[in-house]
Amino acid sequence: MNSMTWGLCAPATVPSIRRTRTLQLNEIAARFNQLAVPGLGGVWFARQIVMALQGVWIARQLNNGTSNIEAANAIEALSCWKGYVEGKQRDARLRGFNKIRKLHAKDLTFNAARKRTFYVTIPMRMGTVEALPALGFVTPQRSFNAFDCTATGEQLLRLDKGQQALFTRWIAAPDSIATRAVQPSYEALSSDACQLIRSQLQHAGSETDSQRRSAALAWMDRLRQSRPARIRWEKRPAEITVEHWHDLQAGAYFFATRAAALDLLERLEVEMAQHRSGVCHDLRSPLSPPLLDAIQHLRQRAQAFLLLQHPDAAARQFCHECDQPPTAVLRALVKRDGHILKLNAEQIEPGNAFRGNSAADTNQDEDAVEPPSAQDFWPEHLSRRMHNLFLLNLDLHGELSTWLDKGKVA
Repeated sequence: MNSMTWGLCAPATVPSIRRTRTLQLNEIAARFNQLAVPGLGGVWFARQIVMALQGVWIARQLNNGTSNIEAANAIEALSCWKGYVEGKQRDARLRGFNKIRKLHAKDLTFNAARKRTFYVTIPMRMGTVEALPALGFVTPQRSFNAFDCTATGEQLLRLDKGQQALFTRWIAAPDSIATRAVQPSYEALSSDACQLIRSQLQHAGSETDSQRRSAALAWMDRLRQSRPARIRWEKRPAEITVEHWHDLQAGAYFFATRAAALDLLERLEVEMAQHRSGVCHDLRSPLSPPLLDAIQHLRQRAQAFLLLQHPDAAARQFCHECDQPPTAVLRALVKRDGHILKLNAEQIEPGNAFRGNSAADTNQDEDAVEPPSAQDFWPEHLSRRMHNLFLLNLDLHGELSTWLDKGKVA
């Protein structure tokens, strides 16, 4: 994802600038996520797949100028609205709390819902872009708008045929009032639909990918039935191969290093904003104790990754950069940033998106994309995809709503 596309708003003087620090690490992160659970993307509940797939199928069938994205986003918005109508207020499978919750059915025509400003900026549909082709539900293409359903995708949709017909009529008559007969986005799929999704998780794609997903799914089944007090790297699950476990641990250690690097840069940004002599930092000047502590923490994280001797050369390079003397660490990280902080000879200067504090965005409800996470037993910084697979497996067994309602995720 382009660092200028999503993130926290910059100061008012540069309103188009976003505050996402990628540190040029997105490709590395994507590789470790793929090694964890190949092809899962951001999917974490079953209807998330079906809503996106319905949009693809209906747009293709109508062939009336409606794009896959317009149809899928509108279907998701209507399904979330139905959840709010039924009285749900806070459920991670509902989005658009501020935008669509209080709308009336007459406000939910397809022509209204297809507009980019109608619903959230980052719909749940975006989490399916990788999963739909990887799991064999659409033909592989470079963009969501180019997707077309495969025979397997159509088979999955036939298992939710009634809903598909409702959405088709709504989109075909774009000024018609939305029907309340649609199911909310948190509604469980039929057992047959869940079984088909599970089968694709186990068998779709290359042998290596399907074996990793199948093994991870078997592990999730055991965790579902008998939750451990804590999963530790020293005790590899019997379902996971040595190589897969090594990739999972290396990924977690890489993510931990990245998190420590981001924390260091945020601390530096805050200190720079508090300088009375100007908003810059001279690399030749002494570092404050908090910055030195943050650098030491970062170096420990980086060293832990390097000790694993993982073959990802780019990840090793980043961790080597983080395991240097303090000034060299700052120089390397700011050079990677170049967006919020930038390097000018021996001076670290504010970039276009400099803000000087780490306050969270005030509109995270609309744009948050992280699903809930069972945080009480996972190893720290484990790939989000393993969390997602755990939740998806609960959903495929009809247990996700109970899990969420009991507050077992945070």
